[in-house]
Amino acid sequence: MREAIESSQAPEEPHASSASYAHYLRARIAHLSGEHRRALDELRLALATDPGNPLLVTSLAEEYARLSELDRAERELMVLLEHHPNYQPAQLMMGKVEYEAHKPALAASHLRRAIRLTPLDPEAYLVLAQVQLDEGAPDEAVKTIEALGAAAPGEPTGYRRLGLVLAEKGDYSRAEKLLSKAVEIDRADAESWVALAHLFELTGRPKKAEDAYDQALVEDPDNRDVLIAAGRLALSRNMPSRARAYFDRVVSLSDDPSLGARVALAYLASHQFASAAEFLDGARAAGLREAHVSFYAGLVHERLLHYSKAAEAYAEVPSEAEMFQDAQLRRASCLSMAGDHVASLSLFQKALAEQPDQPLLTAGYSRALERSGAKREAENILTSAIERHSSPELIAALAELYHRNGRSRQAVGLLSEALAKTPEDQTLLYALGAAYERSGDFEQSIAQMRLLLKVNPEHAAAMNFIGYSLAEKSRDLDEAERLVKRALELEPESGSFLDSLGWVYFRRGQYKRAVEALERAAELDPEEPLIIEHLGDAYHRTGKKVQAAQAYRRALKALIAVPELQEQKGQRQGLERKLKMLSSASSRR
Repeated sequence: MREAIESSQAPEEPHASSASYAHYLRARIAHLSGEHRRALDELRLALATDPGNPLLVTSLAEEYARLSELDRAERELMVLLEHHPNYQPAQLMMGKVEYEAHKPALAASHLRRAIRLTPLDPEAYLVLAQVQLDEGAPDEAVKTIEALGAAAPGEPTGYRRLGLVLAEKGDYSRAEKLLSKAVEIDRADAESWVALAHLFELTGRPKKAEDAYDQALVEDPDNRDVLIAAGRLALSRNMPSRARAYFDRVVSLSDDPSLGARVALAYLASHQFASAAEFLDGARAAGLREAHVSFYAGLVHERLLHYSKAAEAYAEVPSEAEMFQDAQLRRASCLSMAGDHVASLSLFQKALAEQPDQPLLTAGYSRALERSGAKREAENILTSAIERHSSPELIAALAELYHRNGRSRQAVGLLSEALAKTPEDQTLLYALGAAYERSGDFEQSIAQMRLLLKVNPEHAAAMNFIGYSLAEKSRDLDEAERLVKRALELEPESGSFLDSLGWVYFRRGQYKRAVEALERAAELDPEEPLIIEHLGDAYHRTGKKVQAAQAYRRALKALIAVPELQEQKGQRQGLERKLKMLSSASSRR
């Protein structure tokens, strides 16, 4: 049943016998335990010695309603109201039953009668307002709640309840007025302050949201949900110290490691991966071995290039968890990146024994073999798999292997031959465009990506590829900007897409705009060398030499830690040269 069917605060009616009253009490106990069928039986026994008792009949109707037997509830109440038309609890219950039966006009009629009979009972007003909302009459619902406020001036419940409902429906203007009225009546109404804070966040008023959270915490200083929400807001406002104060308060309230995990998710949402890793690791060290916590810890450490730590976290994901297979694949890849080739290859072999034709596993195993130095075996694995069960993912993986080993022309040939058989396969179309670019054929790479966009006009990666490639050549920068912005509309949290936009601005000479876009890109992909290098270039052009040097060092550190992250040959030497030039310029001053 929906929330409208609630126990009325009915006055106790006199009972004809002690037996009747005893059965009524047993019925209430069953009702509160959710045993509505047993409650019905007890109420029938009570009515056997006290027939027609209004309280018992109303309670009986409520139990029928709880069991979704609305017709029987309606019949019981109709008979009762014929004899006791002014019994307010029955009018209220009939209003609720008719509401549940989707008879809004009848429901409203009974609810208004209940209000006239007992003007100070808020429940009838609240249900009537819900009926009016469902009927698309929010102004009428507001008037109903205002009538409750007039009848009971110190009662904030109606304003709060309707305000919360309207906020959930996205009717922020009406919701704000009602919730503001609720806290005007009762400054200690923490729930309404929190609802207002959420509303202010959704409508782009972060300072007012912060003030509302603070007021909620004045009334309920240990409310963990509010502390976490306030911390998350502080992170979004780039106030890390304030956020940390909220979060430290949260974890100090209990030894429950799940609180640390919730804080970590707040940091993750703000792309502050180092802090997220700290709290996730703390939760795990405290004994929280929940699958999602371990998996997220693995993802964060992998993002931070902490491959050994990532592998440890992935290893904690139990076999019954839904993300177990993904965790195992990622664990094997991380072990490979960390240089533990024996353990990595063993995991891949075990997984492939269970799923021999899984393309991603085969491609991952081949890459791990290649990293271990077994290049010929890595190629043979892919070639054999393609012969058994050709898939675009395997063909693309073999093309990338060819490129890494200086065989770019062979990669182009492989992909072209595969596309002749399936000319609209998007994986192959994109891989061929990338292969042309790697072989130095700029025009063909752009043409290939435009062909992909004809097949799928919403292919965000293809738009970004063209936009970035044009920016690299300082060509058609208006088109480059348009394409990259459209890609960002489709994937707004992509660090590489923001990097492309920043690079378009950089090539145009709009260096301040470039810095803004590239700083955001570096937040989303904090260990991506090319993005960090681009940010360093933008800092340099805006005169921020210290920040430029710091960015170049970060990019260099990432490249040294994981050489295969290198985007282009000579990137490391280029970074060292830029750092040397900055150092020389500083020494000449």
